[in-house]
Order: sequence, then structure tokens, then C-alpha cells
Amino acid sequence: MIAVDTNVLLRFLFQPIDTKNPEWQVARAQAIINQADKVFVSAIVIAEMEWVLESVFACTRQEIHSVLHELASNTKFQFEDWAVLNCALLDYQEFAAVDLSDCLIARAAQKAGATTLFTFENEKKLGALPIVTSLKKPESDLLL
Repeated sequence: MIAVDTNVLLRFLFQPIDTKNPEWQVARAQAIINQADKVFVSAIVIAEMEWVLESVFACTRQEIHSVLHELASNTKFQFEDWAVLNCALLDYQEFAAVDLSDCLIARAAQKAGATTLFTFENEKKLGALPIVTSLKKPESDLLL
């Protein structure tokens, strides 16, 4: 088994050939991944992929979900935690304002046995997930 960084995986999946992503990088990424029996993909790589697909490639949430779902369904790839990834992808599809990285954080916390994940993000972002409690400024001077 090998492991790949986000930039290698993106060149394998999309083959973006330009000055920032020369042909030799695309060819190397394809060769390395195609020759491997298994390819380990960490949760951080998945989170970075979502950011790059959204920020650089201007992909929609549905396009990002499709790419990641297809990747997660490919048996060549072994994920840090497939169950966490699968649940996070479902959350990502259901909660439109929540980033995939936040979905991964929440599902990893839940799998680890956490009953609540505290955040300062509001209920429209990470706070929208069922396991999450959004912390708010207290109305009085008393702090917990």
C-alpha cells in the first residue's frame, strides 16, 4: 500500500494540465496510483480536496459530493475511516452550509464516543449538525 497527498490525488482524478500542473506530474500521479494495490487516503486529504475543488476548480457542492462519493466507492482506495467518511458525505449532502471538514470532525468525534461537539460556529454552519452544540456569548456576566 502507498499513501498520496492531495495534489497527487487531484492530478490522478482530474489531470489538470497547465503551467501549475505540468504533464509530467499528471503522468507520475497516474502511474503511481495505477501501479499500487491499495492507496491510503487520510481524512485531511479528503478535507483538502473539498477545499481545492470548491476554491480552485469552482465545483458545486453536488459535483464535489459526486467526486468524493465515486472515490469512496473505489476499492483501490483505503480511507482513514470509511464509516466516518461515508457519514460525513451524507451530512455534507444534507446540510448545505456545512463544510466537509466540519462534517468529518463531527463524525469522527461521534465515532470516538463524544455525545456533544462544542463550537463557536453558529447553527447555520457546523452548529447545524445534530451532535454539535454552538456556544454563545452569555447574556449575563456569569460564565459556566
